[in-house]
Amino acid sequence: MSKIITHPGSAHKDDFMAVSVLLATLGDAVVYRREPTRADLDDPATWVVDVGMEYTHERHNFDHHQDKSLPCAFHLVMQHLGHHEAAMQMFVWYPQMSMMDVRGPYKTAEHLGIDASVIFASSSPIDGYILSHFSQRKELRSGDLIYQFMKALGRDLLQLIQRKMKRLERLKQEARVVPVKHYKAIVCEIEDEPKLAMELYLRHLGNERAVLSITPSVRGPGWELLRLDDHAAVDFLRIANEPDIRFVHANGFLAKTNEGVSLKQAIRLAAKSITN
Repeated sequence: MSKIITHPGSAHKDDFMAVSVLLATLGDAVVYRREPTRADLDDPATWVVDVGMEYTHERHNFDHHQDKSLPCAFHLVMQHLGHHEAAMQMFVWYPQMSMMDVRGPYKTAEHLGIDASVIFASSSPIDGYILSHFSQRKELRSGDLIYQFMKALGRDLLQLIQRKMKRLERLKQEARVVPVKHYKAIVCEIEDEPKLAMELYLRHLGNERAVLSITPSVRGPGWELLRLDDHAAVDFLRIANEPDIRFVHANGFLAKTNEGVSLKQAIRLAAKSITN
């Protein structure tokens, strides 16, 4: 059985995510939160993550603290497992997570062009709760609840990468760009997770005139009309009183049609939401 060693004390997203994807990949492995020994670092069956002051992937040592040019341990592990490039494409949070861990919130905020207080204000109490429970453990085995959670998280993350990659290729084949007045709408008739990888498809299109999407609703029958990138030209409150509309969000960024409304009519309604 493999061993995974990561640092003791306060846990961070970096070591937590790295261990999670390793648990999903290795199967059953024991997790130890302690300093590694020289024997641990020399043993390829022992995966040393975010501790040990050594990056030698062939011996499965993934620390970055000794070299400021290295990304976070999670990225090093993902590179070794062959998922890094896909994750960079699939998840907008993925590159920023490494910057936060390696350079800290102030340099990350500077890179993003925002005040650091925004980063602190957006921190999640859910993250804090889970990480605090991981911090309290010295050892994790397969029967532990937090172990099972981390393994499931890692598995779902890796599966989501594959699902999004497949969906992007399907969107390239099946999605359509249709005119709505002087702008464009993205139409996708895929019913299973209709908005999956839509942000990747929009990036692929690179069409600045695409201001809304039309997809099957995931909350009841009908179509969902969604404003893209909070574009100022789209306000679904303009169609709130249309008989074919069953719901419009109070902020005007989302609308849902009644059951039985044709796609052609949904496109007409979308056009009415465009300001002149």
